[in-house]
Amino acid sequence: METSPAAHGTAAHNPATIVENLEGALATLDQWDDAHLVGQLFSLAIGRHSTVGIAADEKDSNNSAAHTIIALIESRHLGGVCYFPVNLAGDTPAEIAALTQAAQAAAQVPLLISTDQENGTVARLKQGFTRLPSAMALAATRSPRNWRDAGRISAKELASVGILHAFAPNADMNTEPTNPVIGVRSPGADIAAVQAQLTEVLKGMAEGGVASTLKHFPGHGTTVVDSHLGLPHLTMSKAEWATQERAAFEAGLAAGADSVMIGHLVFDDVDPDNPATFSRKVVTGELREGLGFDGVIVTDALEMGGASHPEGTGAGCVAALAAGVDQLLMPGEPEAAIDYVIAALQRGELDRGELIASARRILTLKLKLARMSAAAPAEPLSSLASPANVARARQIADESLTWRDPSVTWTTGSVDAGARIFIIGHAVDAIGRGVDVAGIVGEALGERGFGVTRRVFGDEDAVTAAAGSDAIIVVTRDAWREPEQKANLTDLLALAANEGAQACVIASRNPSDSGVVGAEVPMLLMFSDLEPATRSVIEVLSGGAEVTGSLPVDLVDEAGAVRWPARLGPLKN
Repeated sequence: METSPAAHGTAAHNPATIVENLEGALATLDQWDDAHLVGQLFSLAIGRHSTVGIAADEKDSNNSAAHTIIALIESRHLGGVCYFPVNLAGDTPAEIAALTQAAQAAAQVPLLISTDQENGTVARLKQGFTRLPSAMALAATRSPRNWRDAGRISAKELASVGILHAFAPNADMNTEPTNPVIGVRSPGADIAAVQAQLTEVLKGMAEGGVASTLKHFPGHGTTVVDSHLGLPHLTMSKAEWATQERAAFEAGLAAGADSVMIGHLVFDDVDPDNPATFSRKVVTGELREGLGFDGVIVTDALEMGGASHPEGTGAGCVAALAAGVDQLLMPGEPEAAIDYVIAALQRGELDRGELIASARRILTLKLKLARMSAAAPAEPLSSLASPANVARARQIADESLTWRDPSVTWTTGSVDAGARIFIIGHAVDAIGRGVDVAGIVGEALGERGFGVTRRVFGDEDAVTAAAGSDAIIVVTRDAWREPEQKANLTDLLALAANEGAQACVIASRNPSDSGVVGAEVPMLLMFSDLEPATRSVIEVLSGGAEVTGSLPVDLVDEAGAVRWPARLGPLKN
């Protein structure tokens, strides 16, 4: 494969040079050797991908993991990298920009640099970026303008640091309250509303100059297993699927989605013997042929539990490519996996023409993005988290707050000035996805003259400390699946009932916490435990703001029956 010397170093960041380089790569693709062809199909993590979390003091100042990947970019001819933060707090915009520039400088052919920036609970870019709410929070606002603005703001900020491919938005429907991994990442349960939201978010992302990814095909929303840890099964019939997840993906593709991510799950009614990642019936049959999609198809991270292959990672990569996948995302032992794929190609186990077609789709997407960048250069780092963007995020958060039952509400106006208020919740979680909602709300109420007692879930004296309070506020975070939190919640609500104290529950993330909170208790739904929504909660509890959000999913009661069906108000401006 011939490459131009201008493809290396600082010249690689010149928009005209990038376009020229990619045009040349496409023109010579049929002549590439096996190593260059196969390398183009791999995208590796640059930073730290972890389903467990990164300790706050664990930052590697030399970022040795990133340096290792940068070396592999050149030696193994990688086609892409996926950015993850190096430490719990996230990297600064300048650090991220420097990292993406270093990665591009090492590439013979410009990279497709991606990241998971769904917003809400899944946001890899945090420090110095606008913190936008989750897909379900957006759904609660019922505002196409909010949907489009969120997509555009997120995309523009990604482009500013050299990331032009987002693994977002989720097209998964939220129809299973006990889904452990999708939750508020989904726009909701109503197909028409999901389709409308996806359409606007995708338009906004395109306006921001970033490629989009619908995920997790064929649909992860109805499953009950976390694919990071195990292998879920999509058990609905193909006919049911056609009116739900398939219809959501179809709308997203019609709106111009650039790529689709395959979920690590088994679609029982289509191919009960293989995970979708390794299923030609799903990838080629349902997505490529059934939906007519000719863009980039990417796996979910291949180091996840749901991607485990009985013959090892390399065999899994071969199986995914044979199924019709274009890009292999983050396999374990990547060099061994690359060698395994090259050997399979040389043995004739993989069709060279199909791999060339996959590389062509990846290069074509890169060229599209390069031309967009050349026509509309990225905004400077100084534009990140601008006052206008931060204000817009806060406005969206204001409009997203929703009462589970609008007839059962609570504010501090119902207690006397100086009343004793007990508040409990989690601190920041193990992978830093949100803020300490209870701590921030408690501090604000203290500043307003209330006597505030604060505890954290798991504190041995949590219930005794709440005794004698005039009001008890419980800030949950996925209490439905955390026994200790659920036990504290149950005991505190029982105490409030016994002592005649007022009570309010704030579900900071998944509204499925409704299933462990009695119907008589006011319950405020945030959908995102981020700073903007937390400030909005403070205003609501203080009586200074109205709650206008619409419930985008059905909620069940303590018996598991749907008690609060989704109530979608009219679309707003």
